[in-house]
Amino acid sequence: MTTTTPTRPRELSARRPGPTEACLAFRVGYADETLPTSGITALVVALALRAVERPGLEVAAAVGPTITELRVTGTPDRVRTTVRDLARALADLPVRYRASETQALADRVPDVPPVQSWRFGHQGYGLGLDARVGLYRVTDDDLRAWARERFSAADAVVWWRGEEDLDLEVPLPEPSGAPHPAPEVGQADRSLPAEAHTGGTSVLWDGLVPDEPAARLLAEVARRALFQRLRHERGWTYDPAASVGSLDGRSALLRLSAGLREETASESVGEFLDTWGRLRYEVPADELEAARAHLLLTFDEPHQDALWLPDAADRMLLGLPVPAPAERRAALEAVTAADVRRVARQAWDTGLLVTPVAEGWAGTSVVPRGEGPAVEGAAFERLDADATVVVGPDGATLRDGRARQTVRFAETAALFAYPDGGRLLVGLDGAEIPFEPTLHDDLTASRVVTLVDERVPADLVVPVPRAQAPERPSRERIGAVRQARADREVAEMGLLRTTGSIAADVGKAAFELGRLGLLVLAMVAGVVGVFFCGATVLVWVAAWFDEGPQDWVVPAVLVPGGLLCALLTRFAYRAVIRMGGEVSPAEKA
Repeated sequence: MTTTTPTRPRELSARRPGPTEACLAFRVGYADETLPTSGITALVVALALRAVERPGLEVAAAVGPTITELRVTGTPDRVRTTVRDLARALADLPVRYRASETQALADRVPDVPPVQSWRFGHQGYGLGLDARVGLYRVTDDDLRAWARERFSAADAVVWWRGEEDLDLEVPLPEPSGAPHPAPEVGQADRSLPAEAHTGGTSVLWDGLVPDEPAARLLAEVARRALFQRLRHERGWTYDPAASVGSLDGRSALLRLSAGLREETASESVGEFLDTWGRLRYEVPADELEAARAHLLLTFDEPHQDALWLPDAADRMLLGLPVPAPAERRAALEAVTAADVRRVARQAWDTGLLVTPVAEGWAGTSVVPRGEGPAVEGAAFERLDADATVVVGPDGATLRDGRARQTVRFAETAALFAYPDGGRLLVGLDGAEIPFEPTLHDDLTASRVVTLVDERVPADLVVPVPRAQAPERPSRERIGAVRQARADREVAEMGLLRTTGSIAADVGKAAFELGRLGLLVLAMVAGVVGVFFCGATVLVWVAAWFDEGPQDWVVPAVLVPGGLLCALLTRFAYRAVIRMGGEVSPAEKA
């Protein structure tokens, strides 16, 4: 392995037989983004690849939390040319392909549980590859600026391995400052271990551990133990898996998973947790040595310098020392059972459990979001659900039945703005509060702008398309929701609402009596009106034969009386109809 440090970008290389492979690695990843710019790194990479794609050329790219790689494999000449063209594309980004590449990335958002956002919030390491809403907000200038700033020679390492030396030309953007350090790995302030429910057919445990050989040895020990217990002995699953994903070179995420079958899901989750959990207290010597022997097989492969080039480049970008292969092997051989148990306890204490089966496994609590005191302000009841949105000067609270979520404007990750006037306020901790004008009687789109948009910084507003706005619910649905809200409020207040409930019942009875009275009034008015009209006709007939009063006297009295009764009948009838479609004041209270 050779290292060339005086030049920019830094270069690593090693000789080995076989096809030539080269890689441009950069110290940038999704952890450097924000929710309103999420996906910008992936879009820059997609545009650069679009400029060099050729039939038969093997090119691949990967965007991680802190490292982004673009790899090329082929003949020396093709690799040399492609690396040069990739660097030129990054220096002069072909934004003309932006529309098609944006759509392609939006269509390829992975359908995975948002475990990282539960742990870190909607920021930094919590964004992941499933957060790409920034694709709808970033401009061509934003893309060019990001490419110049984060894909410069100062934040790059180029490495290659093959049978012959490569004289690579890498015209990357000139550095505008010092290399960017990796973002700090923090966690949302929440009680761990915790669990979340997303449906699906798998159980998953995700824990934060030190990025060291003991973590990788623990992963192999756990994988073997889960395979033995769940597959060989029980036959409940086919795919126990374990992995360690590096974050900043010092911290990593240990992830254990297994598929579930519906008929044995509960038993499988229990065995999964029991098998994995015992490693906190006991790691049998034979299991430890079997796992170590499996990992040490890597060091028996030839061309060790070439084998460890990718990891060496990552460590160099992260400002960490680069160990020789012999040092790596010695570190793995030095791991003890106590080291593995220590890391297992850390993985357990910082764990997030994802399972569709039941709750309360291993003493875990459901992942909380939007905790904190509710805000005070204007309240807007939803028409389609027993939910109320309260907006105040400092934030908003969603009261969904008995649950509460609060997002402070000062802790906003993004505000999604839909074309129809709807909004979704997203907190840094993952809490979400929707504002849908079509689902409220008293919350218009213009009022949402006044209450929400004007209190959120403009750089956090993200225009997001959607197929259609939610439709206003039917009158039957509205009535059912109002009844459910009233029942829930009575149940919440219990005995303290006894007096109020009696008053509500009395008010409702009075309301029904009032409606009955109006109906009787309408009937009486109708009968009287018919009498007046009939009497008017009889007076006219009698006057015609000179057998009654003057023809203008009685009609002058009877006609207005009949019209008045007709109007009164109409008024009473419409009042009854309106009351039949609304709720009483007691019910509204």
